[in-house]
Amino acid sequence: MAFAEKLVAVRRTHNLTQDQLAEKLYVTRQAVSRWERGEVTPGIDMMKLIAAVTGEPLAHLLEMPEHYCESCGMYLTPDDCGTDATGQKTDHYCKWCYDRGGYTYETTMEAMIEDCAPRLAKNTGMTLDEAVSLMGAVLPQLERWRVVRENEQHYGAEARERYGNEAVDATNERILDMDPAAWNDMKELEKAILSQLSIALGDGDATGPEAAKLVQMHRRWIGLQWGAEPERDIYLGLVRGYLADPRFISYYDEPCGKGATAFLVKAVEGTLGE
Repeated sequence: MAFAEKLVAVRRTHNLTQDQLAEKLYVTRQAVSRWERGEVTPGIDMMKLIAAVTGEPLAHLLEMPEHYCESCGMYLTPDDCGTDATGQKTDHYCKWCYDRGGYTYETTMEAMIEDCAPRLAKNTGMTLDEAVSLMGAVLPQLERWRVVRENEQHYGAEARERYGNEAVDATNERILDMDPAAWNDMKELEKAILSQLSIALGDGDATGPEAAKLVQMHRRWIGLQWGAEPERDIYLGLVRGYLADPRFISYYDEPCGKGATAFLVKAVEGTLGE
């Protein structure tokens, strides 16, 4: 779907007229009309503003190809595809970023933008500033970078204050270096934990076998992110801290039922001893 069609769909989804969208974007109605007719395509900075105003991910507004690398964002042809752990081609990553089920090099998102933006500008006719701006908006939404960005946005300040920059940076690096198989395992365990929490909560015994199974799964899940299962006192402190943060309460209570977070804390205390 071309940008013009996407813009019309997004505007209508938000029940906005062309005048109302134009007002939010500080442009004229005629400008919005030209975009929707496909006569003109707005620049990347305006697209970012449209995404911010509508809540629509920038990658959805852009005319992204069907297959693109979830690390660097480049368009993938069959010859450019990386390979999974079995040596089979994958249409999720390019061969320069991913090979045999692992990333081919360690990097940061900022370093990748610095390296790739000049080539993007040369191949598309964008200015270098436009290419940097585009990559800076798109890369955080790609699989390799998304979870780190979300963690930083939601918990970064508190985590760095409590555990220090070095520990948080190390956790981020471990997540970035996870191959898709390990990443999928971690996400599947996350789903299983919420399911087990619902079961244990329904059982109602914070010291029973279902609660003990829950704690074992949850502690292992934290360990996958940290690189090793946390020691007893650190783990207790971490889980108890959930009750002081409405974001964690919402994370556990919304899918599992009211009181789920408090039950998890009691289960950890009951299993490990207060």
